[in-house]
Amino acid sequence: AEIIFDQTLFGIEDMTVKEEQILFPMALDKLTDAEWYEISKQSLEIGFCLYDPPTEWRPKGIEETSINEAQKSGNHIQLPSGGFSAAELLAILNTLPLDMTFVDKDDKVKYFSQGAERVFQRNRAILNRDVRHCHPPASAHIVDKIIDDFKSGKHDRAPFWIKMGEKMIYIEYFALRGEQGEYLGTLEVSHNIAPYRELEGEQRILSYT
Repeated sequence: AEIIFDQTLFGIEDMTVKEEQILFPMALDKLTDAEWYEISKQSLEIGFCLYDPPTEWRPKGIEETSINEAQKSGNHIQLPSGGFSAAELLAILNTLPLDMTFVDKDDKVKYFSQGAERVFQRNRAILNRDVRHCHPPASAHIVDKIIDDFKSGKHDRAPFWIKMGEKMIYIEYFALRGEQGEYLGTLEVSHNIAPYRELEGEQRILSYT
């Protein structure tokens, strides 16, 4: 136990030195106030270790950009079966009890939902990143194969499920295709199906109180 503790302590001290003497000085030299503000907002999404900032920090001259222009103006989004505003669409996507991540046809992460029942924590730093860099190296070749099979038309979906404590996480990848069958990207959907596996009998709408 003492050997493990010593190794852990050395690793923490070594990482602290690298951060304070290399990472932070370089970041202070290269990053703009706007980039630091974006880092600050994304840090709030992930959480802090042994510390909670008492106030929200925003550098002078930086405007809030978390709500895009479409949301601000209330632009209408019209689809073949109906339409809604950007704010309504955002509410719909974030109310669904599952995680969704969209990867475009060039394999770049373009969107992820931010619902209350998130399975995998993500932040905006992954946007426009190659999806292969968002997975552990051990599974990167599987991600490659799924995307290749979707692009070639060999498959349109790839389901998986894993245990996470008391949760049973169902993960499914879907190939997104246009009207002519062309590949548009991949949608990853994840949710905890443990409560559904325990259902018995029926609960009809008339039982609502």
